[in-house]
Amino acid sequence: MPLFLITSLYDEGISPNVFRVVEAESKQAIAQHMLEHLEQWGYFLYRSFHESPMEDTLTPEQLLERIEQTHVDGDSVAQLRISEMTVQSLSEVFSEPSFQRGALFSDFG
Repeated sequence: MPLFLITSLYDEGISPNVFRVVEAESKQAIAQHMLEHLEQWGYFLYRSFHESPMEDTLTPEQLLERIEQTHVDGDSVAQLRISEMTVQSLSEVFSEPSFQRGALFSDFG
């Protein structure tokens, strides 16, 4: 089963409180879980939306679209992202960026 990194970031960057690594079938499965278990994901959702999406009004696909639109806005709004992870051995690591969906301009220097 694939691994996903879920981040909720302000401009201060990563700390242990703002990311989770989960196993799931897909991003859609994670979004469905978020909608069904708002209390578990409330901290991340509130930081990005300042409200909890209602499970009766959003589909998982709509939630994913909203997540992709989140962005860092100083210290008031967090960027929420769900990124599939590829595990590599240390000998395989190459840190030069390559264009991937969801990559930011600043990823390239």
